[in-house]
Amino acid sequence: MVVTLPDFSLQKPFCRLLVAVGFLGFGGTIASKSNTPPENSDSLGVYKKESFQEKKILFNVGPRLVVNRGMDSDKTNDTVDIKNLQRSQFLSIQQLLKGNASGVYTQENNGESGSIQSMLIRGISSPIFSNKDVSGVQPAVYVNGIPLSLDHPYMYDIKQYDVNPIGSATNILAGLDMQAIESIEVIKDPLALAKLGPLAANGAIWIVTKDGYYGGSNVSINASGGIVFAPSKVKMTNGGYERAFRQKFYDTYKTPAEQQYYPSYLADPRESSYFGEPDWADSYYKSSPLYNVSASIGGENSLANYIFTLGLTEESGVIKNVGNTKYNIGFALNITPISGFTVSTYINANRIDRKRNKNFLDRLTEMEYLPDLSTPIAPSGGAYERFLGYDNLTKEENLNNLLNGYLSMRYIKNRFHVNVGVLLDYNTNVRHVFWPSTLMESVSFVSDYSGYNRRLIGNASAGYLFDLTPAHALDLRWDGSIQSDYYHYNYSKGYDGEDDTKTTSNSGGFTRVYRFADRLETRLVSTSFALDYNFKKLLYASALIRYDGASNVQLDKRWLFSPAFSLGWDLRKQFFNNSTLFSKLSLKASWARLGHLVQSDRFTLGPNYVSSELGWSGQSMISSSNGFATVTRPYSIGWVDYGMGWPYSDKLGIDLNASFLNNRVNIGLSFYENREKDIILQMPVYQEFGYKYRFVNGMEISNRGAEMNVSVSPLAINDPNRLSWDISLNMSFNQNELKKLPSGLNEVVTNSRKFEVGKSVDAFWIYQNNGIYADNSEVPVKDGKPLSINGVPFQKGDPKWTDVNGDNIIDDNDRVLKGHALPRFTGGLTNQFKYKQFDFSFHCFFALGHSALNVRDQQRYDFMTLDRTKSIRSVKEIFFWQELPNQKDDYPIYNPLSKVHPYRAEQDLFLEKLSYLKLRNVTVGYTLPLKGEKNRIVKSLYFYLTANNLFTITGFSGNDPELVGFNGNYDGYSMPIPRSASLGLRFKF
Repeated sequence: MVVTLPDFSLQKPFCRLLVAVGFLGFGGTIASKSNTPPENSDSLGVYKKESFQEKKILFNVGPRLVVNRGMDSDKTNDTVDIKNLQRSQFLSIQQLLKGNASGVYTQENNGESGSIQSMLIRGISSPIFSNKDVSGVQPAVYVNGIPLSLDHPYMYDIKQYDVNPIGSATNILAGLDMQAIESIEVIKDPLALAKLGPLAANGAIWIVTKDGYYGGSNVSINASGGIVFAPSKVKMTNGGYERAFRQKFYDTYKTPAEQQYYPSYLADPRESSYFGEPDWADSYYKSSPLYNVSASIGGENSLANYIFTLGLTEESGVIKNVGNTKYNIGFALNITPISGFTVSTYINANRIDRKRNKNFLDRLTEMEYLPDLSTPIAPSGGAYERFLGYDNLTKEENLNNLLNGYLSMRYIKNRFHVNVGVLLDYNTNVRHVFWPSTLMESVSFVSDYSGYNRRLIGNASAGYLFDLTPAHALDLRWDGSIQSDYYHYNYSKGYDGEDDTKTTSNSGGFTRVYRFADRLETRLVSTSFALDYNFKKLLYASALIRYDGASNVQLDKRWLFSPAFSLGWDLRKQFFNNSTLFSKLSLKASWARLGHLVQSDRFTLGPNYVSSELGWSGQSMISSSNGFATVTRPYSIGWVDYGMGWPYSDKLGIDLNASFLNNRVNIGLSFYENREKDIILQMPVYQEFGYKYRFVNGMEISNRGAEMNVSVSPLAINDPNRLSWDISLNMSFNQNELKKLPSGLNEVVTNSRKFEVGKSVDAFWIYQNNGIYADNSEVPVKDGKPLSINGVPFQKGDPKWTDVNGDNIIDDNDRVLKGHALPRFTGGLTNQFKYKQFDFSFHCFFALGHSALNVRDQQRYDFMTLDRTKSIRSVKEIFFWQELPNQKDDYPIYNPLSKVHPYRAEQDLFLEKLSYLKLRNVTVGYTLPLKGEKNRIVKSLYFYLTANNLFTITGFSGNDPELVGFNGNYDGYSMPIPRSASLGLRFKF
C-alpha cells in the first residue's frame, strides 16, 4: 500500500494569487442553506414575530446567515419531518431518511444495532465491486455545516475477506444525537451542490442541530422506553430435516448407497445432539429493552444566547449480548458584542459503545484462520448454550469517540457580509478482541486496532447585495476554504497464545504476531464566485464558477475548473398573479459540474510500488521476502498510468413546484440526469505485460430519473377541536446506464463483473436457466459432440443453460446481463391525523424493480460442493438450523454427483424479485391539556406510543428483502431488522 504523499503545492500562478487573497473554497458552512427562516422549534414563533421583516433582507439567526430574497423554492420537497421521526426511536441518519425523502435509497442490510449502513442519492456514481467501494458512492453529511469525516475505505486493504473492515465496524452516523436535530435537508439541486464542492458530488445531507436559543421553552426533556421483540416463531430444524432434504436428491437418481455422501454429523441418526429436539433459538434470540433520555436547556439576553444538550440511547437488538449504547453532549453559544458582529461556537461530542455479534463468519474472517468446518455447531442438546459458556472468556471492546465543532465570526453591515471560520471533525475507532483457545481448535487469537480520522477546515466568505434598480437585484458572493484530512491506524493481531490469561497483544506469549500501520493525508483547496440575479422577483438567474485542487490527483491534473448555473421563473406571478387557485407555481433548471474526490492516494504519483503482493496463499497481506519487509510492483493489483485526472459529474436538474388552494395541495416534480465521467476503472491487460490490470480514466455512467413529492391536507381546518388530516407522498424513479468504457471498448470483464455499453452497471452477469435435461437425448449435439462446459458433457439431470452464441460450449460468453441490484422505484407514504389533543400517524415505504441472487438457497442446494470445500463459504451459523417462513423449495432436483456444478450461483435460477412494501412506523400521541396560570412551570406535556417495522409485503423467499448486500446477494447471515414498541414522554419548562 502507498503510505507516503508528496508535499502539496500550488503549481499555477492563478492558484497562488487566490491563496494570497485568502482562504479558498466554500465558506458557507455556517450559513443557512435556505432563504427561509430556520425551522428551530424553540425559536420559530419568536423568530417569525420579531425577526422576519420584509424590508430586512440580510441578517443573522445565531450562526446562520439569512438572505431574505431570491426564488422561493419549495424546500419541503427535500426536508424531512424530523419532529415526528424523533418519536420513532431510529438510531441512525440512514434510518431517519429511509422512505422519507425522494431520491434517497437507504441500504440497511443488517439489523444489528450500530452496524454499517449506506445511502444513495439519485443512483450509483461508480461501479461497486466490494464493500470498500461503497464509501465512494456515499453522500456527504454536514452537521451545522461541518462535513463529517467517516471511516476511510483503506481499512479494507489488508483484509482477506470482504465482510467487515478492521476496527469496530460501527456506523458513525448512528452516533449523532437524534433528539438534538432541528432539521434534515437532502440537497440534490446541481447549483446547491456546486456551492458545497467536490465533497458533495454524490449529493449531500444537510443537518442542523440546536445551535442556539431564540425563545420558547428554556428546558426540554424527552424520555422513552420500550422493547425490541425477538422473532416469535422460529421454525428450528435438526439433522433429520437436513438428511431428508439431501436424501431426495439421491432417491431421484437412484444413487447407490456407497456413493451417497453424508458428512459425519449427518451419518448417524442416533446422534442426539444433531438429531434430537432443536433448542438453540431461546439461547440465540432474545427480546431486549431500548430507551432514550435527552434534555436541552437554553437561555438568552440582548447580547448572547446558548443551548446545552445531553442524550443517552441504548438499543440491544434481538440477539443475546448484542447492542449499542451512545452518549451525546452538545453546546452552542452565539455572542453579538457589537451591532452586526456575531461570534458563534458549537461543539458536539459523542461516544458509541457497541457489542458486536458472535457469529462464526465475523470471527473467522477477522482471524483469517479457518479451522475444520466439516462439523457445524449442533442444534440440540444445549450445544449452543454450552458454546456461549466458552464464549464468556472472550474479551471484546468496540469504542468510537466523535468530536466536531466550529468557531465562526461574521459581520453584517447593511448589505455587506463577511465570515471567517474554523471547522473540526475528529473521531477515533478502537477495537480490542481476544478469543480463547477453547473456541478454535486450541488456537487463541488477539487483535488490537486504534485509528483516528481528522478533518480540519479553514474557510472565509464575503458578499454584497446590490439593488441596481427597483426591478433588478444582484447578489455577489465569494467563498474560499482549505481542507486537510488525515487518517491513521495501528493494527496488530496474534495467534496461538501460551494460555487464555494473556488477552492482549502486548502481554507476550503469542507464537505469531503481525503488526500493520497505515496513514493517508489529503488536502483540498477551493475557491468559488457566485452571482444571483432576479428581475422583479419574476425571473431568476444564478451562476457559479469554482476552482478545486486536490492532493490525491496527479500533479499535472491536480486542478479542476467547474462552472454551474440555474434559471428560475415564477409562473404564478407571470400568468396567475390574481388567481385564487394557485398559491405557487415555479419552474427551475440547473446544471453543474462537480469533481469527484479520489479516495486512494495510489494514483497520486503514477506508477508506484506496493507492499501487499509479497504474501502467500491465505495471508496475501503479510508482506516479506525471507523475513525482510520490502516492496514490489503491483503485478496483480494493476499499474497506474500517468496523466490520470479528476473523475467528475455533470448534473442537470429541472424542477416544477406548484401549490394550490391556499397551500393545501403541494406538488413537486423533478427530472434529472447525472453524467459521471472519467471514472477510474481497473482494466484487464494482456498477461504478457506481466500485470493483470491497469487503472485508467474513461468510464462514463448516466443516472436518469424523476421524482414526485405530493402533500395534501384534505381536512385542513384551523380549529384544533376538529379533525385534521395531512398526507405526504414521495416517489422516485432511477435508471443507470453505462455510456462509455475506456479505450473505446464496448464491453469489458473485470473483477468477475461484466460491463457493456448501453446496459445497467448494477445488472447480474448470469446464465439463463431453462430447466433440466430429463434424458440424455435432450442434450444438444453439434458435429457429433454433446453440449459441454469446461470439457464436461451435459447429461441427464443437468441444468439447461442457454447457449447464447451457439458454439455448443457453455462458458462466460453465454452469461447475460439481467436484472438490477438497485430498485428502479422507491418511495414513502405518511398519513397524519389530529383531533383535539390526540394525534395518529403511520408511515409506509416501498422499493420496486430490483432483484437478488438467493445465495442462501444456492448454498443449501449446493451441499455436495460445499461439504468438500474448505472455504469461508462453508461456514454454518447456528441459524443454519432454521427453516424460513417463505422458504423456496421448488428448485429443480439436479444430479448431486454431476461434474458440471449444476447449483452454481451465477444463474437466474436463484434470481428473485425483491420488490417490497413495509409498514415501518405507527405512532399515537396525546398532548395533556395544561390549565392554570400563565407562568406555570411546565409549558407542555406530550405522551406517545410508537411501533416500528410492523409488517412486510413481498414475494421474496428470504427472511427480509432489505437484508441484501450491496452486490444484490442474499446470504442469510445478517441479523433481522427487529420489531419494536416504545412509550415516550416530552415535556418543556
